[in-house]
Amino acid sequence: MSAKANLALVVLVVAPLLVVWIVALFHIVLQRPDLSVLWKGIWLAVVILAGYVGLLLYMAFRPARSPTQFGAHDAAATRTALRRLGELVERHDAGSIGDEEFARGKAEVFGLKARAN
Repeated sequence: MSAKANLALVVLVVAPLLVVWIVALFHIVLQRPDLSVLWKGIWLAVVILAGYVGLLLYMAFRPARSPTQFGAHDAAATRTALRRLGELVERHDAGSIGDEEFARGKAEVFGLKARAN
């Protein structure tokens, strides 16, 4: 093969696969709270040692969406948070709750600690 053909192969095939492989490694470590440290280590070893075959195995066996910290899928957790936030805004606008209670409610919806004034 010519040098141009080799360069084209690297740019069009190998480089994108390398990027996906690196992203998968970071996904295993950072984006999978549902896996224990042992399983993260096993998946890392499979993806690193088996290369692209390991990447294909990981992509085939991982869940479609990783669960959120609340145990629900992202869309359901988002809908629930928006509904609760809307209720808080309505109650605050109606005057049934004060600013401090509104701030505590928002912090709870977003999983944060309310600031002490």
